[in-house]
Amino acid sequence: MQKISLVCQSKGKYNFNDGVYFHGWLMSQVSEEFADKMHQTGVNPVTIAVYGKKDEVIFSVALLTDEAVAEVAGMLMDDAFTSFSLKSTEQCDFKILRKVKENLESKDLAQVFYQQDQAERLFQVNVMTPLAFKSNGTYYNLPDIRLFFQSIMKKYNAIFENTEHIDLDLLDEICSKVNLVNFRINSCRFYIHKAYINGFCGRLVFYCKGAETLANYVAMLLRFAEFSGVGVKTSLGMGSIVVNREENNG
Repeated sequence: MQKISLVCQSKGKYNFNDGVYFHGWLMSQVSEEFADKMHQTGVNPVTIAVYGKKDEVIFSVALLTDEAVAEVAGMLMDDAFTSFSLKSTEQCDFKILRKVKENLESKDLAQVFYQQDQAERLFQVNVMTPLAFKSNGTYYNLPDIRLFFQSIMKKYNAIFENTEHIDLDLLDEICSKVNLVNFRINSCRFYIHKAYINGFCGRLVFYCKGAETLANYVAMLLRFAEFSGVGVKTSLGMGSIVVNREENNG
């Protein structure tokens, strides 16, 4: 897996909804066959996030499969690719200041799971773009431990085991051993053209009181989720998270 972040000059006229239009632009750059696969049901192999940092706006693209890396990475990292334009956004033209590439391999996740040092138990999760869940046809826009980790487990199994079926007993154990001990969130809408989904951004703090193996598994899921996103519409820009490791266990 790879994550490529395009750090662009900002005129202060961007927002996370620009991910919808960036997704449309990206689909116009890849092969028709791959674009068709992206629109099929199931876990999308490409996730997008748009967020700001001072006078910069970052377009982050995570590529979860080898096929996605082959289709997209070369194009985004090409030295000739220095700017792009989006339609229907307030800031239409984006000059790329620099590019940042991060790799995440299955062996890296295994290393987190099998780490021998004292397991992390406190996890601060920053929700960068609106996060929402969908269950039984209904959207939910509040933190929920079951829906949160169920979403990540489904994405993880889809990428590494080619199935979205998960171990419900393991999910039950997570729900009984992981507590949401603190949170500070804001309700926010994510617009998809003329429609919108209510979501939330902010900070979630989880504490795992289970065995070391379970704590390591939670840490592995959260590391994976920094690439996969959490919840619905991650390919359009929703559900981007970053784990703050500096304050964990402090």
